[in-house]
Amino acid sequence: METEIAKVETTDDMMDLNFRLEDGSILHLEEETNLSRRDLIRVAHYDLRLFSRYNARIHTVVFTPSDGTPGTKVLDTGILQYSVLQLVFEERDGDALLAQVQSALAKGLPVNELELIFLPLMKSRLAKGTLLCKTIEIEKQLPDEELRNKVRELTLILSNRIVDKEILDTLWGELRMLKVIKYAEDKGREKGREEERKTVAKNLLSLGMGDDYIMKATGLDKKIIDAIKKTINACEL
Repeated sequence: METEIAKVETTDDMMDLNFRLEDGSILHLEEETNLSRRDLIRVAHYDLRLFSRYNARIHTVVFTPSDGTPGTKVLDTGILQYSVLQLVFEERDGDALLAQVQSALAKGLPVNELELIFLPLMKSRLAKGTLLCKTIEIEKQLPDEELRNKVRELTLILSNRIVDKEILDTLWGELRMLKVIKYAEDKGREKGREEERKTVAKNLLSLGMGDDYIMKATGLDKKIIDAIKKTINACEL
């Protein structure tokens, strides 16, 4: 048999989520529409890379929306046995959880943010894209800003294989916009050089933000904002 097997690198070679646990081991999470033998081989390659880099025990969990039977799945190559835990969300009632979380947030009660991350994978009368959008809207109501953004990012990552690319692109774009605005607000509160604040103002103008917001975010007056506008318009001409 052959002794040289070519390895072809692809762009679709990114793990979904990895976490370092308290005992030093690694939790590797993957989301698939179903879990095939080919998927097991690919995920096994991921875990070998993780082990090679960190030399730590790895626990791998694969989430699937509906296809398959939950439990441990094993890839047996003879001398090597590789296993993952498959969790299937088919029986989890996403609509009930959606209503429960909405009610809790309206009353100012705490919610389980981890459940929100997996909500788009659950059973629902709604289409997957619609359920994801509703989940993101609810996550915007979480009181802690830092946690709110992290939860939204994790939700989008775990939904990347079950939702149309157009919907994901729109939601990611909105999240990136919020980060830019937050950066601008932080910069505006600093006592940095005026040129730095002008750069932030120019970026916000290019995003279509209003003058009042930009003045509040950067501390610049209307006269300076108007001058920046003229510079932008001159460059476009």
